Amino acid sequence: MERTDRPRRNRGLERLKSLLILLLSLSALYLTLLALVPNRASASPAALAEALSALLYPQQSQSTPTAGTQTPLTAAAQPVRMAVYDGSQRFALQYDTANVDRLYDSLGILLGEALASASAPEQVAEAEWRAALRSPGVWFDFLGSIPLDTLCAWTGEGVYNRALTGAARQLAVALEPDQQVALYYHNETDGLYYTCQTSVAFDNHMDALISGYGSNGVSFAFELGEANGYSGLDPYVLISSAALAPQIYRAANPLATLDESVIEEIQTALSFHTSYYPIPEGIRIREGQETLELGSDGQVSYTIAEGTQSRYPLETALAGGTTELIEATYSLAAGTVGRYCGSARLYLMGLEESAEGLEVRYGYCLNGSAVNLADEGCAARFLVKNGQLAGFTLTFRRYEESGQTSLVLPERQAAAALEALDAQEQELVLCYWDGGGDTVQAGWAAQ
Repeated sequence: MERTDRPRRNRGLERLKSLLILLLSLSALYLTLLALVPNRASASPAALAEALSALLYPQQSQSTPTAGTQTPLTAAAQPVRMAVYDGSQRFALQYDTANVDRLYDSLGILLGEALASASAPEQVAEAEWRAALRSPGVWFDFLGSIPLDTLCAWTGEGVYNRALTGAARQLAVALEPDQQVALYYHNETDGLYYTCQTSVAFDNHMDALISGYGSNGVSFAFELGEANGYSGLDPYVLISSAALAPQIYRAANPLATLDESVIEEIQTALSFHTSYYPIPEGIRIREGQETLELGSDGQVSYTIAEGTQSRYPLETALAGGTTELIEATYSLAAGTVGRYCGSARLYLMGLEESAEGLEVRYGYCLNGSAVNLADEGCAARFLVKNGQLAGFTLTFRRYEESGQTSLVLPERQAAAALEALDAQEQELVLCYWDGGGDTVQAGWAAQ
């Protein structure tokens, strides 16, 4: 009897061992799949199945964007001014970044939908653009001139619309007399006005989004008429009845001391790894025919010798269109001047063809107002030539709130002063002037 029981016990033990091995193997497989899921909190059965597919069939499971789309982008632009009109009342914001951002979070979906579904643009008279601003809808001002295909990709999570051409700073999504919703914009390239039909639904969608804001006493200059003293202004300046008290900011040069940690951070961000040597008022790094200079005045420059291959090739970005080029340059700007700018925000000023090549420029913005720098005029300037980044200039500045405000003339008085200068339809805006001092404050500027 003992001889019969012993084989049975051995077989049972072996089965138990096999079961334990199977459980351990399944546990290891589960942990492996869980590691492949980007967000473990959302490790659904579908996500685990996708991870298993990626593990078993790595070549077949790579995500391939569908035609007309790509992965989410940086969205390197936010409007600085917005106005929402429900058909009888207008609510508008400017010089208030936090509240404009919140308004954009609520209404930006309309711009994204309009851009993604826009038909080929048709030129319209300026009177139709003005009529759109007085129709139920939303108006956006991005401060800089943004290519429309890029703006579409940013607002539509990577969706492209090749029907869109040109660049715009101001756009509107507005209800037409036929109850269809159209996209309107002022093309910064040719100075003309355009409209596109869209598939944005008004009933039970746009009408609900734009309702309930009421009025805060803000009007466009063209609505007030010449008799009110605004004839010298750009018609699309927002005029508020409320007094403005812009923030005063402390300003500093982050590169004033050029300590080791700052130098190392900038070197890493710009992919330079060679040791540096001192030059008057700064340091220089040479790698082959490429030169990077960091100045204690806050200026950083990159240059290459003619005919030299840059470490920043842009063939892929250029082949992908304007959006990829902007993404590539914005990444460098955000990792350098953007990292040190404190309370400021970088914004895309625009792209411009020059005799040297294509320039991509970024500026500083403080609470919805552009910062005018004394020397370069912008925070970052990139030169694209022969399929590569041939040079750039970065101006490092840091801005922090001081807790103090400044007084500025009421808009009506500022407009009257502008008209006395015989200015013809110039834009009256608050700008910060930075001449390199330790504080900056806002004042009216005509541009």
